[in-house]
Amino acid sequence: DLMVRTRQAKIDGITVPDLTVDDPHHAHTLVLGWGSTYGPITAAVRQLRADGEPIAQAHLRHLNPFPRNLGTVLKAYDKVVVPEMNLGQLALLIRAKYLVDALSCTQVDGTPFKAAQLAHSLRETIRGN
Repeated sequence: DLMVRTRQAKIDGITVPDLTVDDPHHAHTLVLGWGSTYGPITAAVRQLRADGEPIAQAHLRHLNPFPRNLGTVLKAYDKVVVPEMNLGQLALLIRAKYLVDALSCTQVDGTPFKAAQLAHSLRETIRGN
């Protein structure tokens, strides 16, 4: 018990910078990424914004602990989409810890997301399809 609590206290004491959000149009949808999804998400968000779609983007650099403001950021959006190159583990963590209905957009075929394909999926999510 002591060692488990000692290790958790070490993690709780780590200072992680606040999450910054790129949201110039006060969007209702946030795309939350981490790891290798940064490039495709950024390209897809740029494409959607060029087409007039308001969409926000944030990228996690720390997963344990999460940034202290993550819960506040997530609750500021109607929809949160998490593109992942796995089966959606981050979306599950977000749902469990922050009680936010994070929508998972996954790909596990061994290839990276393509920006156009991701933009199409995000557009459908924004429009509620």
